[in-house]
Parts: sequence; structure tokens; C-alpha cells
Amino acid sequence: MSLALFAAESLVRDFLNGRTLPTALHAAVVQAVEARLVGGLTPVLEEPLCKTMDDAATSPPPWSVESVLKAARERCIQLRRASKAMSGQYAI
Repeated sequence: MSLALFAAESLVRDFLNGRTLPTALHAAVVQAVEARLVGGLTPVLEEPLCKTMDDAATSPPPWSVESVLKAARERCIQLRRASKAMSGQYAI
């Protein structure tokens, strides 16, 4: 993967913020962003492109990887707090 392609993919994923696009549209958007990066055109994510992504993007399902990781992190924090509270309660 070229650096420009990686950067384009990263920009698109960052803009989508967990949302998804249909596969063909995602590939076309990444290709357009890559061409703008290589061509030195700014802004890279121009308004019509952003509107197209916003219109076609769908929210991740409640069981997505992102939501599972978020829930696991929150549970880990809760367990650490409970562990600290219990260790302080039973300290000799």
C-alpha cells in the first residue's frame, strides 16, 4: 500500500468516525482522496465529497467491533475501581 493510499484511507475512516460506506463507494472515495493528495489539491476532503459520504454512511450496528471494544474498556475500568475499593476496605 502506498503512503498516499494509506493516508487517503486514514482520512476517510477518520471522517466517517465508525460509520461505514458501501464497498464500491468507499473505494471510489478513497481513490478520489488519494488523487487529491498526490495532486496537492486542497482541501483534500472537499464539501461535495463529504456530503456524499454523509448521505451514504450508515451507523455501525450495536454489536460492531468499536462498540464491543468500548464496552470492554468500560467494564475493565469498573472492575479496577471495584478492586481498589475492596482492597482498601480489607487492608490490614
